[in-house]
Amino acid sequence: MKIKYGEIEFYSKWLLEHLALAGKKSRMRVRWIEMLGEHQAKFEKFRMDLIKEHARLDEHGDIVIVEPDENGSGQADIIDPEAFRSDLQELLLEEFVVEENETNREMLLVLQECIDECPEAWSGKAALEYEAVCRLFEGIYQDE
Repeated sequence: MKIKYGEIEFYSKWLLEHLALAGKKSRMRVRWIEMLGEHQAKFEKFRMDLIKEHARLDEHGDIVIVEPDENGSGQADIIDPEAFRSDLQELLLEEFVVEENETNREMLLVLQECIDECPEAWSGKAALEYEAVCRLFEGIYQDE
């Protein structure tokens, strides 16, 4: 199963907000979301590396912030915004693999069942989102 870094938040939120689960099914969803959270943390590190690569740095090597708020947070001073956007888009489209191995087997199959048997009726944007989630899980463990 391949997921793009830019899709992590969508899949996590969708499973949390659209499936009312209890017991084992809920635990499998939490395990899935925790696994995606680990990949999200990697993505955030890569994103910060990109920002540092494209931003103006001060004498200490820290990112220069444009119009910092009272906490020092704000927009990084990006030298070439177009190059940064291009690199960020490339990162968002980069895929990672969720292994279809014995460790993930139960989690993936339980979630696939929950999604396939979801009793909701979908329309409009929600129908397209449901279809995207279904496509992610369809075909797992079919090589066996």
